[in-house]
Amino acid sequence: MKRVLILTTIFLLVLLVAAGLTKPTRQDFLTQAQSQVMAAAGEISSDPVMVDVVKMQEDYLMLALEKTIHSKDFYFFNVQSFQLGDGEYRYIGVFGHYFPLQNQNPLNQFYQSNENN
Repeated sequence: MKRVLILTTIFLLVLLVAAGLTKPTRQDFLTQAQSQVMAAAGEISSDPVMVDVVKMQEDYLMLALEKTIHSKDFYFFNVQSFQLGDGEYRYIGVFGHYFPLQNQNPLNQFYQSNENN
């Protein structure tokens, strides 16, 4: 029993150290957000009429994200948040990845077509 407790403690300590060393940065979040928006925009920018509109929206969105992202850094993870018109969105950064802390991920919702109409 004592051996299991010691091994569990060592495992948790290694896990916490790994989390601290692989914690992503604010710039990592901006890069990930930009790549998600660009991928979604690339799907509709094949229409010649929409190319300029999509480009202007991308530029505005990237500038807005850079200005509105708030970072809270903790020892083993960080939290990135930004405000949109419909509310605040938060993401936790741990082990080199960001995960949304709400059901909706607005970064995946830009440029999506509404196929139900």
